[in-house]
Amino acid sequence: MAAVAALLVPVHTAAATPGGTVKPPIRDSSEPVVDLGRSTTKAPARGAGSADHTITLRGIDIDGAALAPLASLIDLATGAEIQLTETGDTLTGSVPPGDYSLTGIVLTGARDAPRDLALYGNPTLSVRGDVDLTLDARTATELRAVSPSTTATEFNSHAQLTQTIAGQEITTTISGRPEIDLRAWPSASTTRPYHFLYVESQSEPLTTRPSPRVYNLAFPTSGRIPAELAFTATPESLALVNTTYASQGVPSTGLGPHVVIVDFDGIGGESLGLTHAAGAPSTQRVYYTANGVKWRGNYFYTVGSIQVAERQSGLRAYAAGNTYSETWNKAAFGPTVKVGHGQGLLIARPLLSDTGQLGRENFGGNYTTGTTGSLILYRNGQKVGDSTNPLAGDWTVPAAAATFQLDMAVKRTVTWSNYVTAVNARWTFPSAERPGDPFDDQRRLLQARITGGYDTSGRAPSGTTFPLEVNVERAVDGTAVTSVSLEASFNDGVTWTSAPLTPNGTDRWTARVAHPTTHNGYVALRFKAADGSGNAVEQTVTRAYGLR
Repeated sequence: MAAVAALLVPVHTAAATPGGTVKPPIRDSSEPVVDLGRSTTKAPARGAGSADHTITLRGIDIDGAALAPLASLIDLATGAEIQLTETGDTLTGSVPPGDYSLTGIVLTGARDAPRDLALYGNPTLSVRGDVDLTLDARTATELRAVSPSTTATEFNSHAQLTQTIAGQEITTTISGRPEIDLRAWPSASTTRPYHFLYVESQSEPLTTRPSPRVYNLAFPTSGRIPAELAFTATPESLALVNTTYASQGVPSTGLGPHVVIVDFDGIGGESLGLTHAAGAPSTQRVYYTANGVKWRGNYFYTVGSIQVAERQSGLRAYAAGNTYSETWNKAAFGPTVKVGHGQGLLIARPLLSDTGQLGRENFGGNYTTGTTGSLILYRNGQKVGDSTNPLAGDWTVPAAAATFQLDMAVKRTVTWSNYVTAVNARWTFPSAERPGDPFDDQRRLLQARITGGYDTSGRAPSGTTFPLEVNVERAVDGTAVTSVSLEASFNDGVTWTSAPLTPNGTDRWTARVAHPTTHNGYVALRFKAADGSGNAVEQTVTRAYGLR
């Protein structure tokens, strides 16, 4: 398991900006294993003569060795954190009488590479005299989850205390792996916002047939650290997501991480990420805790030193007992773009080979090696400037409203994908300067999302009429699409065939593409759409999906 975990730190990750990295905004298994919550308000140092009471904290690790614990002591009345001084194997502090929140962590092993972590929480430490407290990790209980599988083992886990003190949310997290055990002591109860969260991912061996089972389990407790620290997930409490990891025509050479964000309804705290490994193409049966928990995923398709990131843009809720399905790296591939307009700038950040699914962002096109091309911006028909980097453009523009046109031309040859070898696209859109930072306030333009029943290599059958789902994602502030067309080519754009479109809801159509028996193994797509608000898109994607 340790060898697999080493894959979770990407070497070269496909990125939203050239040369950058895509890092999910979560704590995953590659993050530091300890994060002790701190108050932003610090109590002033108290002289020895003015101290009413002394707090002494001692730690004993799982091997019986004495050491100073990590700890934070926060005044419940003011939210101020009390300074604690480490001397040898103790922490000491001076405090007036009152009620405090005490959180502590006892580490076994090196601080930068512990093998055991024990979490202590006392939501209301009442100080009326001197306090001398020993946190003996040998008396703490190991945290663990019990799944319905007898062969699934832990991949990673997190335990978290999140509480509110004097209007501040303060969060402490410890993170486990097969080589790092997590423990905790049950605590007293409180009625103020105080939550203990335990999450764990478990996975069966990847050689399991028909496909391995993965469990993403989440257990919240309000008001205390519970007395029972073995958490059981019953089959009735879980939702099944049959998950397909498709390749972009090139099988992955290593296991990439599938990371999911856990979001507990009505509970704050730092976002927690659970991880398991997956190759492409492959399938897994992934079970999630349902009811009261939402999830958002990220998958890193790995070929050689490249990890191509795809992420879900929104949280997803599951109902216990239900079965769902999802596919990562799902064709057809094509460009999408976001723009920001503010502070005298208009910036464009395309994704060259985004997925065909709504609610996804695929960064597979945004690795600079093997990619050449340009972006050109026009304002009211006048050229503003161009960028020889097709992955990003930044231009100085007036604040007044105008009609913009963004032209993209791209050629691409990469070892990890057979698709999107060329793109020619044009987006037309109205825009005026908006308040705020244009890099933070980026909005999407009118764009196509085209997909179908492809195999796990992004291919469709030859010699048949193949249905495509055509969704047009509206531009922000745009209106319904008023015109749309789609053409297909089976010889990289030398000749084109119209694909009839049948309306299938608002901004949705079904296309029927007649796949010939003779072809070059790929389908190019030429798509056009416009709305009633001045937004339009025209794009030609060479090798949007494959044929078998």
